[in-house]
Amino acid sequence: MKKASMTIIAYLLVTIATVPLAIAQGEPEQETSGRDPAFEQEIYDRLAAINADGAPIFQEATRAMDAGDLIVAKEGYEQVLDLAPDFPDAARRLSYVELRLGNIEAALERARQAYVAEDSPYNHMALARALLATEDLDKATEALRHAWVAARELPEDNDVNIVLLFAGLANNNLDAIRQASTKLVQVLPDFPLGHFFAGIIAAEDGKWEQAKRELLLARELGMPAEDVQAVLDRVDSEIAKQARLHCWLHRGTYVIVTWLGSLASLFMVGMLLSRLTLAAVCRPQPAAQFKVGGAERIVRTLYRIVIAIASLYFYVSIPLLILVVVAATAGIFYFFLEARSISLLQPALLVGAAALYTLYAVTRSVFTQVKKAEPDRPLSRDEAPQLWSLAEEVAKRVSTRPVDAIFVTPVSSVGVTERGGLIEKLRGASQWCLILGLGALPGMTQGQFKAILAHEYGHFSTRDTAGGDLALRVRLSMHQMAYRLAAGGQGVWHNPAWLFVNGFNRVFLRITLGASRLQEILADRYAAMAYGVDNVVDGLRHIVYQSLAFRMQIAHEIEEAIEGDRSLQNLYTLPSLQPDPLGEELKTRIDEVMSWPTSPYDSHPAMRERIQLLQQLEVTNKVEESQEPVWSLLPNAEALQEEMTAIVAASVL
Repeated sequence: MKKASMTIIAYLLVTIATVPLAIAQGEPEQETSGRDPAFEQEIYDRLAAINADGAPIFQEATRAMDAGDLIVAKEGYEQVLDLAPDFPDAARRLSYVELRLGNIEAALERARQAYVAEDSPYNHMALARALLATEDLDKATEALRHAWVAARELPEDNDVNIVLLFAGLANNNLDAIRQASTKLVQVLPDFPLGHFFAGIIAAEDGKWEQAKRELLLARELGMPAEDVQAVLDRVDSEIAKQARLHCWLHRGTYVIVTWLGSLASLFMVGMLLSRLTLAAVCRPQPAAQFKVGGAERIVRTLYRIVIAIASLYFYVSIPLLILVVVAATAGIFYFFLEARSISLLQPALLVGAAALYTLYAVTRSVFTQVKKAEPDRPLSRDEAPQLWSLAEEVAKRVSTRPVDAIFVTPVSSVGVTERGGLIEKLRGASQWCLILGLGALPGMTQGQFKAILAHEYGHFSTRDTAGGDLALRVRLSMHQMAYRLAAGGQGVWHNPAWLFVNGFNRVFLRITLGASRLQEILADRYAAMAYGVDNVVDGLRHIVYQSLAFRMQIAHEIEEAIEGDRSLQNLYTLPSLQPDPLGEELKTRIDEVMSWPTSPYDSHPAMRERIQLLQQLEVTNKVEESQEPVWSLLPNAEALQEEMTAIVAASVL
């Protein structure tokens, strides 16, 4: 059985002390003034069938009770019971008379006599009334049971619902009070207690405006003003509090919907830009044109604007995310406090600790610093004059300035970077750097290298490296937030911060990586216009092959070095993988890479698509370039190889 929450109802039991006695001061409407003649005649007929002399006495006793002559009524009903022992209607009405005379125990005895003689809803009601009048909490439970039986059989009866109402109050049973007050408002609209308790139930349900209307109506109908005001004061307080809460909830809902809608809009814009990018770069391009086309320029501008907006959105979301975490935690704590259960103390502490850690992870991520890592090994002009001359030659060919520094790394990639602050980059005063991974050089010709270097210079020419600091900072902040949440065990679906960082990361990557793919396509075009499509395609194929082969060669060499307890051989002169299991695996991997489609979360277009776009260009120049190896550009190639091998060995052995 559902119990009330011991709030306003419990308060009423203290302030309205006359409630248990009120039921003892009258009789049901059915059995007082305005009695139903048919109902009365049915009683007389049953009594006459038992003892004809008893019917007139019963009738006179009833008239005396209705007139307030309780002593005469009592004597009359007792005579009827002498003539017709255990006649239920006489015993029931005698119980009402005893109640009005204050003879509670006698009333209870007569009510039980009537109930034992006949199991009728009226006798259930009479017994419930007598039990309630005792003000015995143990008997109150029995009273409620009888009141429920009467209410089930006579759901529209005013008197039955009044008894059920009082029985519910005595037992603090919200279901009984709710049903009785609801029925009384319907069938007895002028009964003040019905509206009074309907207001109490509305307050219990949090319907504060409805509660106030019902309470004011109860006072108009005659409910004592002091009793109504006592509850109204509490209701008015709750109405004010709920109004403030609803106002903030409304505002919060609006902000969150706008927030999520903006995120969805960014996602849709990212998808649209990806399609615009593909449409722009697939258009036929004039030959030997070292500039970005009009459509591509528009897409690049849109990308920059959207990336800036998305980055700003991330930082604006941080305080909002903090508020969401705090509000959710406060709501959970409020629930725990309302429950008032000591068993919930530990979960509450766990929720608090999780919220504090989440707030730390979110706040700390904002202050993540972008570490400017120094490239591995600078290569001066004196060490490799031919390489520097080639770099300058390629720069001149693509109409841009040459790199300011060259760095060597052990890996198998070639790339460029721009060093300096934002102002320096925007003014064109930053340092341009070429990062040359020695692992990419085995088997690479100077022609392929020039095409690849022209591609990298294309990034400088289109100013791809001048921006991106803000996007980089956002990515680092997201990664730090995700890492700290996962490390602290807070990477769970019900954590708002985890949901945000996962959702925003997908949107942000779709936007920024779409821009990155456009940059790669334009850089490919620069290279093709400078050194021909064939050289660029050959260079790309070489990079794919060598990046996979070099990793497999190193892994194989490290494994054998560990097993043989020896140092690593020169990693850049290892023999080619033969058509054995390793060679077959390499071929399979290359085929997979060359057939992969582009994913929205790829920073580069798929190799197959890059080659297709290159072959669609209207570039007719066939540039014959040197087939000499790139190694010949490095006089100290062997020393560099040993140096890079030592770096790898130090990290794995």
